[in-house]
Amino acid sequence: MMAKVSAMDIYKLLPKTNCKKCGEPSCMAFATKLQNKEAMVVQCPILNNSKFEKNKNTLIELLSPPVKEVWFGHDDKKCVVGGDEVMYRYELSFFNQTPIGVDVSDNLTEEEIKNRAKYIEEFVFERTGERLKLDFIAIRNASNDPEKFKTAIKIVQETTKLPIAICSLNPNNICEALGVVRSKPLIYAANEDNFVELVKILVEKKKSGKDFALVLSSNDVKKLKAMATECAKHGIEDLVLDPHTTPENIAETMDKFVMIRRSAIEKKDRALGYPLLALPINTYFYAMNNENPMGDFIGEKDKVAGILEAKTANVLLNRYADIMIIHGTETWELMPILTLRQAIYTDPRKPQAVEPGLYPVGNPDENSPVIMTTNFSLTFYTVTGDFEKDDVNCWLLALDTEGKAVDVSVAGGQYCGENAKNLIEETKLEEKVNHRIIILPGLAASTRGDIEDKTGWTCVVGTRDSSQVGEFLRKNWENILNEWKEKNTN
Repeated sequence: MMAKVSAMDIYKLLPKTNCKKCGEPSCMAFATKLQNKEAMVVQCPILNNSKFEKNKNTLIELLSPPVKEVWFGHDDKKCVVGGDEVMYRYELSFFNQTPIGVDVSDNLTEEEIKNRAKYIEEFVFERTGERLKLDFIAIRNASNDPEKFKTAIKIVQETTKLPIAICSLNPNNICEALGVVRSKPLIYAANEDNFVELVKILVEKKKSGKDFALVLSSNDVKKLKAMATECAKHGIEDLVLDPHTTPENIAETMDKFVMIRRSAIEKKDRALGYPLLALPINTYFYAMNNENPMGDFIGEKDKVAGILEAKTANVLLNRYADIMIIHGTETWELMPILTLRQAIYTDPRKPQAVEPGLYPVGNPDENSPVIMTTNFSLTFYTVTGDFEKDDVNCWLLALDTEGKAVDVSVAGGQYCGENAKNLIEETKLEEKVNHRIIILPGLAASTRGDIEDKTGWTCVVGTRDSSQVGEFLRKNWENILNEWKEKNTN
């Protein structure tokens, strides 16, 4: 395996003037930013000098990921795919999360196309403070009619601002469709049958200024490699590889994905160094047209197809799918796919944290309980979600634990009296309530004495699970509050 490019490797190619024109205090700081993909080479103006042209080109080559970064869509709303540098997330991170697109068939009525496109664009649900959405629309030329195809494209473009993929194996239909596309599209696909004709058309389109990304499709990896090499010779470099998603043998599909990605990253095979397209949509239609044992338990065939499609999507997300197209739009199908994608593309080097502070939950007043959790985002949003479901009204303190969960921060010393004291003072909590009581999570029971000593507030140990807090407060809060007032009233 090739060694990861170090900050020192990058620094050696920089001007070493520490001029700060890039916005960083030194060239070494800029090198570190470049290494972590937090800056771009063009941000160093001195490298644009002809004296440093060789160094600049060497830097660009050095920092180019083994898997080419490809984009499609609009300048202000685009899907960026690929750009991977490592086989495993723990080695660095995965940067460009897998865009997920949903198909729209040109066999639908104009109203159906409009409604489906609008639904795809507006679909969203929130998890741990992040809004999870779909990314693009794949317009399928199911009719093989160029006029229907163009009409569908126009409707989608008028209805939404999402990036689009145009999907047809007919080169002439692709040619006509490109005449009405207003953005940089993803074209699906060039295969062994239409490759020569389609590439000829696309070369001419490119000469006239039309930009696009092209999918190459074959179940033979060697042929994919040969097609990619030929495209590069013709100046078509924004490529995506489709090694075929085979519903009846997903293990074979997984093997191809792994083999291609390993060839690109570990063997530095540039001809296979392109993003991979997964097509769980194939599983959906395969399930709709074939019997499946699951059908014995679930009567509705579209539900079976949706479950199997989601399973395929999640399997391939775990095996280097850089972009995928699905058919199902039910929330129960999309949630596990989008949630897994969120988990995979969360940077493991950075704790996921919310801003420490005081948060009102529901409609708290001066008699409402104060509950202290951590600023680890998953903990915070799980807690607030449970409280909202159970109609809990309280003041929630999010303690700065450096993005660690309760048990981890207790063990690490971040969930402690000193931090609690600082937070209470910063948030002016004493002005919000007429008591001095803090409810701690059950997992933080061992910190009770320290927090009481440092803050002067009375600590009550609550439940271990936030889903039990509502019941705990209904049974105990009034008594806890009255007992405290009796003891502290002169």
